[in-house]
Amino acid sequence: MSTPESADPVITSRDDGILTLLINAPAIRNSLSAPGVLDGLLAGLDELERDPTLRTAIIGGMGGNFCSGGDLRQLADGSEPEIRARMTRSAWLYRRIALSDKPVIAAIEGAAFGAGLGLAECCDQVVAARDARFCCAFVRVGAMPDAGLFWSLPARVGTAKARRLMLLAEEIAGPDALAIGLADQLAEPGMALADAQSLGRKFAAGPGRAYSRIKAGLRRAPMTIEDALSFQLDNAPGLFASADFKEGAKAFLEKRKPVFRGS
Repeated sequence: MSTPESADPVITSRDDGILTLLINAPAIRNSLSAPGVLDGLLAGLDELERDPTLRTAIIGGMGGNFCSGGDLRQLADGSEPEIRARMTRSAWLYRRIALSDKPVIAAIEGAAFGAGLGLAECCDQVVAARDARFCCAFVRVGAMPDAGLFWSLPARVGTAKARRLMLLAEEIAGPDALAIGLADQLAEPGMALADAQSLGRKFAAGPGRAYSRIKAGLRRAPMTIEDALSFQLDNAPGLFASADFKEGAKAFLEKRKPVFRGS
């Protein structure tokens, strides 16, 4: 997909039920601290929730990088109360992605470092170029991970690997990211967005209510057996009674592709 040049800090586009949000601050490697970036991402995620015709979202970056995280100069100049206020506000970004009923895909080219790693890993699927680089870089500058990484990183790679990534701040290349669970799909260099859009079209055509309940259940993981059985009893009967399930079952029996409408 070719994207027109724009001065907007987040370039937003809509196509076939997919909302694409591209961070547009390449001069500072798409830092979340760049003016307007956080506001633009939050506005896009609000639109995703409000508009029933939008079924999924993709987050990517312009200029060959995904996101370099926060601005070290800005952070170093801030007082503890100022930094706390900024982090309280930025927490809504990761919260909105994790709590959304709709799947969100990260398209990774270049660097996903620090809070940029957190932005990627709280998404439901991560499509990474082979030459992408991931790094939980916080200890390199004497900081601790934020951006929801104490939730997302162990959930993706396990506690032992998360501990190593956090403590040693190792850079992980695209193929290794796929191998350990930081990424879900590899793309050729320059093709992460296009491949993410292909995946987005699958989500946009899929059963939205089922995706919503899957996301809700996984947010509670790991569950005990009793919690898992209670969750399925609270949620599955409504799905089996839904129009989407009836269409899915009918399409299966008729040997055709189902047309899901999110109902």
